Amino acid sequence: MKCIKPGLFTTVQDIGRSKFEKDGFSEAGVMNQYLYNIANALVDNDNAPVLEVTLNGPTLKFEESNIVAFVAYDADIQLDDQTIPVNTAIYVEKGQVLNIKTILSGARGYLAFHKSLNIEPILDSVSTHTRSGIGGMNGRTLNRNDVLKFKDKTINHDIIGNTFNINQLEDANIIPIMEGLQFDEFTSEAHDQLVNQSYTISEMSDRMGYRLNGEEPLVHKHNADIISEPIAPGSVQVPINGQPIILLNDRQTIGGYTKIATVSFVGREKLSQLKANDSITFKWISFEEATVEYQTYIKQLEADIDDIKLKKYKDLSNIRPKSKKIAKLIKGNQS
Repeated sequence: MKCIKPGLFTTVQDIGRSKFEKDGFSEAGVMNQYLYNIANALVDNDNAPVLEVTLNGPTLKFEESNIVAFVAYDADIQLDDQTIPVNTAIYVEKGQVLNIKTILSGARGYLAFHKSLNIEPILDSVSTHTRSGIGGMNGRTLNRNDVLKFKDKTINHDIIGNTFNINQLEDANIIPIMEGLQFDEFTSEAHDQLVNQSYTISEMSDRMGYRLNGEEPLVHKHNADIISEPIAPGSVQVPINGQPIILLNDRQTIGGYTKIATVSFVGREKLSQLKANDSITFKWISFEEATVEYQTYIKQLEADIDDIKLKKYKDLSNIRPKSKKIAKLIKGNQS
C-alpha cells in the first residue's frame, strides 16, 4: 500500500506499550480505544495495528487486495472517487485508491485492515511515538511515497459489508475528573474554579497533552513545582501560569508540576474527539464513580463487538462489483 498523500497527522498505532513506562518509554497507542476496537472488529482482526487519522487523512493506493474499515463519528471518504460509508468493512482490490478526505464529526478516526500491517514491534507494540522516534513508520507520521506491507492472510469475504452505527458519547464536552495527587496543594477556590469555568483547548495541543485556556488562573497554595514523579494518563498539571495541561498518550513518563486532578478513562475517550478551539468543562467525580463509569463503558464495547461478530449489521450496497448479483439475490430473499 503506497501513500500518495499523508494527511495532517497519520500514524501507525495499536493499544500502546504501557508496560515500559518504568523504563522511560511513553505509552503512545490509540487515543480512542472504543473506535479502535470497533474498527478491528469490523475487519475481523483483533488487537491489530491501525492508522490513526487526525482531522484529514491519507490517500492510499493498494498494491494488493484487502478489506478495510474507517471508523469515525462521521467522515468523507472515497474509493476510486466514489463515496463509501464510514464504519463499514469495504473490499478493496489491487490498484484501487482510498481517500480519507476529512473527518466531519470529531477529531480522529481509525483505518483498520483485515490483512494486518506488517510492521516489526518495538517493546511489544508498533505504536508510533514521534518525540522519541520509535514505532510505526520509523517513529514518525506517514509521509508521501511511504509503502506499507501487509501480512499474508486468506481473505474472509463473509465479513464484507459488516457495518456499525457509532454514537457519540453523551455530554461530549463535559470531562469527568478525580482528585489529583497534589489536590491539597491548591486552594478551595481553585477546586471550585476548575469545574465552574469553561476552558478552550489551545492550538498548542497534541497527542502529548491538551493545553487549556481559562478566564481565571488556578492558584497554588505554595508553588507550581514539585520533585518529579511518575505521571498517570489524564493527569491535569497546573504550571505557574495557572492554566491546566491534560497529559495524554504521548506524555513524558515523569513530571515536576503539581497535579490538581486526573481525567477518567471515559473523559480521555471524550477528549480524543475534541480539537483546538473546542470548549470543555470539568466535573468532579469519585474514584468509585470513575470505576463504575469505566466498567459500564467496557461492557458496552464488548457487547457492540459481539454484535459485529454475530454479523447483526450488514451493508450490501458497497461490496465489490463482482458480487452485486449475489447481493440482489440476498435482498430478494429478505423481502
